[in-house]
Amino acid sequence: MLQDDIYYLIHVTNDSKCFEWDELKVSEFNTDDQFPGVYMSLITKYNIDYEKLFPGKYILIFSKNLLYQQNYHINFVDYNGIITEKNTYYPWMLENFVNNNKSECINKKCTMNEVVFHDNISMKYCCRIIIKNTDDKNNFLPKIPYINDVKPDMTKIPFFCFPFEYIYTGCNPLSKSSHKWYNMFYNIANIDTQNESDIDIIVNKIKNKAYYLYKNRNEQNIKKLYEYTML
Repeated sequence: MLQDDIYYLIHVTNDSKCFEWDELKVSEFNTDDQFPGVYMSLITKYNIDYEKLFPGKYILIFSKNLLYQQNYHINFVDYNGIITEKNTYYPWMLENFVNNNKSECINKKCTMNEVVFHDNISMKYCCRIIIKNTDDKNNFLPKIPYINDVKPDMTKIPFFCFPFEYIYTGCNPLSKSSHKWYNMFYNIANIDTQNESDIDIIVNKIKNKAYYLYKNRNEQNIKKLYEYTML
């Protein structure tokens, strides 16, 4: 899959100093704001003409080898990085994402995905920087895969306990995730209370533990998320 359908990852910025950067840094941790991550877009041979890019003059192209790491998630549509039941894909679901995105593009629908890495990304993975001089079309994007010799960091542990869709204030909000899904996050967060009937209580308990789990990621029960998504 990585060799055939995926071209690369891109990060867009207006900062002309991007040529001097050492790394892309995660945003600040705040459970009332967007997910604390590094935001990119996944470019494939299917969506390259239809992917709506974040605004910016400088297009940083990153090696698709980053997708072998486990410390990221993908949202089918831009949702401030927030993890939801119906919009979020995980590293073990990469093929699912590409296939579903392909279906949209076959119908010539514009898409706007976001790949959110949970740790800083070294500029060693950056293969090329393009200065954009067109407005809307993606004609400036190269239609070839980009891979460099820098190996993916397989030691990175993901952080998934951010099911806070209530903080999303953008356009076209999605339908809410199910009660079953939220209760599953109790298991991920290793919170004792099970089968809580009030979603607000579930969210608040996970919210109270989120920063601790962000700093102690090995204490998440990620196996529960894998089992739930692979049913």
